[in-house]
Amino acid sequence: MWWVGFKTITWIGEGGEPTWYETFPGEAKRGFCPTCGSRVAAIDSDIPEIGINVTALDDTSGEDLVPIHASFHDNAVRWLPSVAKTEPTTAS
Repeated sequence: MWWVGFKTITWIGEGGEPTWYETFPGEAKRGFCPTCGSRVAAIDSDIPEIGINVTALDDTSGEDLVPIHASFHDNAVRWLPSVAKTEPTTAS
């Protein structure tokens, strides 16, 4: 999965806001499309942004949507371009 973080988001489309489930009570919840059930979002208590699965976005052509970190790098599918093994940075 390819995630991007947003401080705020406006939900549009058929189902509107995702259906939320707490995956770890008080720590994390995941949002699923109310129409098809796909996982589209994540909120974690230790991250100040909402994570959106990029495939849920209408437009993925922005320069700010270039991958900078890959989790589980060794398990990445071979047919996608490789993302360098880097650690995420935090803005100061």
